[in-house]
This record gives sequence, structure tokens and C-alpha cells, in this order.
Amino acid sequence: MDILWTYILPFLIILGILVFVHEWGHYIVARWNGVKVEVFSIGFGRELFGWTDKTGTRWKVSAIPLGGYVKMYGDAGAASTPDGSVKEMSPSERKQSFHHKSLGQRAAIVFAGPFINYLFAILVLGTLFATAGQQYTPPVLGRVAQGGAAASGGLKPGDKILSFNGTRIDRFEEVLQIAALRPNESLPIVVQRSGRKLSLTVKPKSRFLNRRQTEGQGIGDLGITPLIQPVIGEVLPGSAAARALLQADDRFERVNGKSVVTFEDVRQQVLPNAGKPLRVDVRRGKTLISVTVTPKAHQLKDKTGKVVRTIGLLGVRAKPRPKRVYGPLEATWKAVEETYTLAVTTGVAIGQMISGTRSSRDLGGPLRIAEMSGNMAQIGLYAFVWFLGALSLHLCLINLLPVPLLDGGHLLFYGIERLRGKPLGDRAQEYGFRIGLALVLTLMIFATWNDLLHFRIFDFLKF
Repeated sequence: MDILWTYILPFLIILGILVFVHEWGHYIVARWNGVKVEVFSIGFGRELFGWTDKTGTRWKVSAIPLGGYVKMYGDAGAASTPDGSVKEMSPSERKQSFHHKSLGQRAAIVFAGPFINYLFAILVLGTLFATAGQQYTPPVLGRVAQGGAAASGGLKPGDKILSFNGTRIDRFEEVLQIAALRPNESLPIVVQRSGRKLSLTVKPKSRFLNRRQTEGQGIGDLGITPLIQPVIGEVLPGSAAARALLQADDRFERVNGKSVVTFEDVRQQVLPNAGKPLRVDVRRGKTLISVTVTPKAHQLKDKTGKVVRTIGLLGVRAKPRPKRVYGPLEATWKAVEETYTLAVTTGVAIGQMISGTRSSRDLGGPLRIAEMSGNMAQIGLYAFVWFLGALSLHLCLINLLPVPLLDGGHLLFYGIERLRGKPLGDRAQEYGFRIGLALVLTLMIFATWNDLLHFRIFDFLKF
């Protein structure tokens, strides 16, 4: 039952909201243009429950919750291909038929689905930034890993990043986004150090999120963490820190005899010392206090349950990273910037997969989305809502791909119709949709296969 509440329910909530928003875009623009909508379905397959409104539209929830569709008058099915009665309709029936509307009207109805997903992403993120605030970590370096890309490029702790790869930097999160998509590329970076500007070059190293992955590009990693002050935000009940009487707002000065500057420095001293007494010096107000703490041993396991490492834990958390709350207009603009960054990031990643420079194993399917939905829900409401907005944007971009069967494929056909002055022939459209169906099914199977590899399902089948 835990998996139901932890992963499946958050996944169904997110997917249900996004599918409804997408299909409502098609529905409302179709109704504005006088098209009769016969079915509005969340999910595919057998109807679970539903109702019929006064206009004759059947609103329903179906058994397979992996999408949805709006079936308009004259459609043969969920893919909006015309049925055999289209050519035999009376003048009054043609007024309500999607396939007898003008080219501009049909394009607007099709485009409305992805477009409203984009607007919904801005609405969700803008509301989030205006209420809870936007995650804002100053772009100041805390830890610079020895042998990492940043250290090799001459970066040092305390450096403030001003620009990276030609982009002005306001938040540390932007640095990670740029580096992630450009492994093994030499990128210019400008930092401020002791009041001086320095122009350097860094080459993000390739790092794989999946330990089993050995091919492809991976993601770019600079080997840096932001400057997070070594101040305790929370002491977990029953932890080693609680037993040592450490308190919130205590500031670490030294751990195991070594001075610490960032919270990451504390972690680096504690992790390898599970079960070993450590002397910890903290400043509480103006008083320096020395205590002995024995980090609790914690076993890290892989997805098969095998112990891969034992680490030490104090049981303390840093103060939450700051967030900036904006007024309605500025929050909306920040949401537009965020969606633009996400769109560019997604586009670059897709292009790299197509060109073969990025491993296609990064492509996830429903199982991976369910995992991420559950993880975000466990992190908290803020992360869950942010993920809802980001996934809405991704749904917009995926549907605009020029693949027959997707909205982008329909728009491609309308573009050809515009150039030719007449639609493609029935046979050409039929073959196009068959190819599109094959591509979509192949992509779904491939993404699901990646999910199974990600969750190491086949490891359980080995004897």
C-alpha cells in the first residue's frame, strides 16, 4: 500500500491535471469555433464513470490513465482522423464538423492543447514564485572538489560566478543547468574574486546518473557546491547531534580538528567517520562550545537491497536555501524566464539524443515519471508544484514534435496544406498516421525499457 500512496497517487494527480488542461485547450477553442465535441476523456479504454452535458459532450474517466483525448464531430477516433461520414454530411452537420472548418480554425484548435500547457506552466510557476518564492541560491562557490572540472579551470571557494558560457548568472541553479547539458565542452566563465573579475575556462566532466551506464555523454559536472553557511537549521530527534545537545542556530567552527567554512565541509568530515567519536566545536551566540559526537552508521543500499556503502550521520540539517518572493508581475516574468530555460534545456537534450552525442538511456517513461512524482511529493509541496509546472511545459514541447498522431504532426500536415493550397490525399495522410503511430509506440516501448533498466527489474529475474 505504501507504493500506492507514495508514488502512484501523486503520479495520477499530476497526470490527471495535465491531461485535463491539455484536452481542455482543444475543447474550449473547438467550442469557440462552433465544433461539436462528442467525447472529453481522461484516460483511454473502457469508461469507468462519466456524464453527458447539455451540449451532448460525454465527459468521462477511462481505465488506462496514460493520456486523454477530445473526440470532435467527424472524427473516427482519438487521433482526429476523419471518419467515413465526413464526405456525406449535410450543410448543417458540416457547420459542427471539425474537418469542415477553415485551415486557420483547425490549426488553432490543434495548437490550443500544447499552448495552454505552456500557459499553465507559467501560471503554476508564477503563482509559486509569488507565494512561496523562487529558489534562490547565490552563485558563490562553497566546495570545489579536488580534481574536478572547476578546480582544473582555476576556480576557488568564495568565487562569485558572474557569467557562464555567455549567460549572465543570478542563481547557482543556473550554473548547474548550463553545465549539465555541455559535458566535455570548454566553456568560458567569469568570476569575481577579492573584488577582481577573472575570465577562466572550465570543461564539465561527464557523469552518469545511472551507475550501470558506461556509454554516451552523461551530464556535465563541475564538481562544485554553493556556499552554504555551516549553521544548523534543524536537529533531528534521537540523532547523534541531539544526544550531544547541539541546537538549531549553532554554527560549526571545527570538526575533527579541522576548520569548516561551509556545511559541505561538515559533511565531508562526518561521512567517513561512522561510529567514531568526533570533537566538534560550535559557536552558540558569543560562546564557543566543544562537544564529542559519534556519527550514527547508516547503510546505503542499491535498488536490489545490497549495501554499497556505510556513512556517518550527525542528524542535522542546514538552514533552508533562501527563496525570493516577487510581486505578481515580476513573478510572472520570472516564470516566463524559467519556462524558457527549461524549454531550451529540453530542446538541447533532445537534439543531443537525436545526434547521438547523449545517451538515449536518459529518456524516461511513465515509471520514471511516477518515481519523480512520488519523490517530489515526499520532498514537499513546493517541489511537487514546481514539478507540475515543469512537466506541463514538457508535455507542450513533446506534443509539438512534428510526428503524425501528435499535435505537431497535425500542424505539419496543415503547413503542407497551406503550401499546396489543398490537403494531402487520404492515402498519404493514412500512411503518415500509421508511421506516426509506429514511432509513438516505439518511443513508448523504448522509454519503458529504459525505465525497467533504471529500476533494475531484470536483476530480480536472474537465477
